[in-house]
Amino acid sequence: MSTRFIKYVEGKSPVHKLDPRAKLTFIFLFVLSLTLTFNIALLVPLLVISLFFYLLADLPWSRTKETWKFILIITVALSALNYLTIAVLYSGASTTGKLLVKLSSPKIILEAATPVVKLLTLAIATATLVFTTSPNLYAPALGQMGFSYKQAYVIQLALRYVPEFIDEMKKTLEAQMARGFRPKGGKNPILKLLALVPLVVPVTISATLSIYDIADAMELRGFGEERCHTWYRELRLSKLDKAVVVSSFILGVLYTVLFVMRTLGYL
Repeated sequence: MSTRFIKYVEGKSPVHKLDPRAKLTFIFLFVLSLTLTFNIALLVPLLVISLFFYLLADLPWSRTKETWKFILIITVALSALNYLTIAVLYSGASTTGKLLVKLSSPKIILEAATPVVKLLTLAIATATLVFTTSPNLYAPALGQMGFSYKQAYVIQLALRYVPEFIDEMKKTLEAQMARGFRPKGGKNPILKLLALVPLVVPVTISATLSIYDIADAMELRGFGEERCHTWYRELRLSKLDKAVVVSSFILGVLYTVLFVMRTLGYL
């Protein structure tokens, strides 16, 4: 289990240098546009944008491959299930022969491909955000976007908790292996996950104790006081950041208008 599963990867790419507020705005409006898409033709431009966003980040494969392996496994599993479900619903067939004919239908393939492409597009864009944004910048960015400092830190701690939980799982697994525990499953990802079930209880207890430690440390530093708090990091938008924000709003408005037109029957 890699400790670099969904953590920040340092770099000097244009995406790394973007203001986190610009990236968060882009992701929010990008997800909105993705949610409002209703056919594959509108989905392809969003896929191209997400791929460009990822390639521009210039992320090393060795640092991100564990994430993409996991995403691909989930995508393939969901794709197969979705494909079979749509085929059965469309066919209404009682025989295997009719079902096989429906499985090869272009309409069925297109219907099944749309949610898969949506999932991949979303994964590429959001993973790029996580890989290129330092965890310490989420709270200042959200705070300077108008969120209260409590809301900003709740979101930052939530994002920080996932990789720490994975690290804790790895430490617990190594400790149990030192005591003679040998996880089974080989290269089968499903069996490997099932082999980690016995570790859920000790990892959960350890994570809970860690949460209490964090809560005590924040209370000692005055977290929760009603007076206004300032931010150590003062973020400033560059020209590129402003261009990204403006482009994101244009994208969001465009897809919203197309969705409304379709709802009203104009498309």
